[in-house]
Amino acid sequence: MVHSRFWAIWGSLFLAVFAKAEGPDTLTRLEKDILPLLEKNCLECHDADAAKADINLELLWDAKTARLDVRLWDKIGEQVRTQQMPPPKEKAQPTADERKRIADWIQQAQQTVWEMPATDPGFRKARRLTKREFSLTMRDLLYGAHDHLGETFPTDGAGGEGFDNNADTLFIPPLLIEKFIEAADIGLKAAWEKPDIKAKLIQHWPSASHPQQQAAKENLQIFAQRAFRRPVTDPEIASLLAIFDQASKRGLDFESSLKVSYKAVLLSPKFLILQEQDRPGESKPWLVNGHEMAQRLSYFLWSSMPDEELSRLANEGKLAEPAVIESQVKRMLTDNRAAAFVKHFAAQWLGLDALFNTVDPDRGKYKEFTQSLRQAMYDEGLYFSSAILRENGRVLDFLDSKHTFVNEELAKLYGIPDVKGPEMRRVSLTDDRRGGVLGMGGMLAATAYPQRTSPVLRGKWVLENLLGTPAPPPPANVGSLPEDDRKIENLTFRQQLEKHRSKPQCMGCHNRLDPPGFGLENFDPIGKWRDNENGKPLDVRGSFVDGRSFTGPAEMRRLLMQEKSKFVRNFCARLLGYALGRGLETFDQPTLLRLEENLVKEDYHALPLIIAVAQSYPFTHRRH
Repeated sequence: MVHSRFWAIWGSLFLAVFAKAEGPDTLTRLEKDILPLLEKNCLECHDADAAKADINLELLWDAKTARLDVRLWDKIGEQVRTQQMPPPKEKAQPTADERKRIADWIQQAQQTVWEMPATDPGFRKARRLTKREFSLTMRDLLYGAHDHLGETFPTDGAGGEGFDNNADTLFIPPLLIEKFIEAADIGLKAAWEKPDIKAKLIQHWPSASHPQQQAAKENLQIFAQRAFRRPVTDPEIASLLAIFDQASKRGLDFESSLKVSYKAVLLSPKFLILQEQDRPGESKPWLVNGHEMAQRLSYFLWSSMPDEELSRLANEGKLAEPAVIESQVKRMLTDNRAAAFVKHFAAQWLGLDALFNTVDPDRGKYKEFTQSLRQAMYDEGLYFSSAILRENGRVLDFLDSKHTFVNEELAKLYGIPDVKGPEMRRVSLTDDRRGGVLGMGGMLAATAYPQRTSPVLRGKWVLENLLGTPAPPPPANVGSLPEDDRKIENLTFRQQLEKHRSKPQCMGCHNRLDPPGFGLENFDPIGKWRDNENGKPLDVRGSFVDGRSFTGPAEMRRLLMQEKSKFVRNFCARLLGYALGRGLETFDQPTLLRLEENLVKEDYHALPLIIAVAQSYPFTHRRH
């Protein structure tokens, strides 16, 4: 579905730059050759009144709109190329020459967008720490005294490109304020109980020659600077010292008074909210300062606060240099803290969190599904993703690979011999049943019902999570199929689904959704291989909307690799959206296309792409 944000009318500054960059030839061809074709073949169903599939093409006639939206034209091009639109039975079809003209123009338009300079970094809103970021930041700030302080916080909602670090979804309800207060008390109590940690938190002590308030000030400067992730100002220290003095006047000793003022730091918006400085009167975007860049890098790759090296480079003004950014990305990915990048990016993108939130197979039918197997499925996805993202693997392995990571219990489910013990380890796949994320039990279990598989859910997952080409939402009152595998009218489940999808109002979506789901039917609801369902041989044939046919998961993966450009675009968009903490906008598309080019040029290896994201214009710049 094309989100309405793609149709926003941008400000005059952006429009002037965008129109200039588009170039006259691309716009002239749009108005002369393409808009008449859309008016003849598409506008009846996709004008402002109808806007089927949430697409209003009428706006393309307004020169003030973003007329070269790459994602929109991807969708239009796919529909025209595969002859899904216009619907064959509803009206005359465009000629082969007309379809080619549209395809050629889309390619030209994409090249035009690629050539545009990045001029708008988007607005980076201040946002609170997510529950995961809060836990890890408290862990690092308190030197490991506690690392699970955010576990009881309310779940953060996803936004933007599908991640929970989106500012638009990170509200602060009253319950969360109570949780912040509770967590601050628990964390400081844990730190105070460990002498080695307390010694790091209290480095200066009062003495005859060193007054108590001076010692408190020195400690507060160190702690607040680390907590606020930037140098602190004199007024900020003065306010914290006032809290220390009030505690002392109540009769608390030096340690206890300092603890009270540390708690004030932990409850300050300057700790709980990731903020950056604005520049009143500045009309153009600017390069963020060193400490803001350190913060952006650390929450991108560690989900936590900057370390001493990042802070030192920020103080020295070196984090604006591309070579320094590159070296820091490489360093940070080898650090153990980068496990958070894999967990928070890959697990959300691949939907692995569902294993602990919604997946609940029928234990009577699937006795193998234990809690330890659930964890092993989750770990398989993380180990596999880590090998790609942190060890410079090829991102195409997500689509298909010759290896995976299992322990004994998961290997038994997969039928992989000679794996002993609970430790996860890399194994080569000796047949073509599995490969990439499509053969992983975690994904397969997360896209099934407790008592049966769901070709629709699995097909939806492939289209959205891998290819970035989601189907429109279903129309109202289309009915549903049972959530178990009982026979109806003596039909197999696939036959029931095909009967359902034969309805005219269902056919459009199911022609796209069902085929990749059918290709995964050899896997039961917990990802175990099967050749039949209720004693009947499985029909695992499928045909994509462009006519390419396959049988089973191996052939389907090979076809998906043939259209890897869709996966590449989706992966780059997800990674950039995660790094920026917001959904992508039309003005991000020049950056997005150059990231895609970088990935292809580097033979699909992940490290150069991650570096390019960290060096990109929207990651390094800010505007009002």
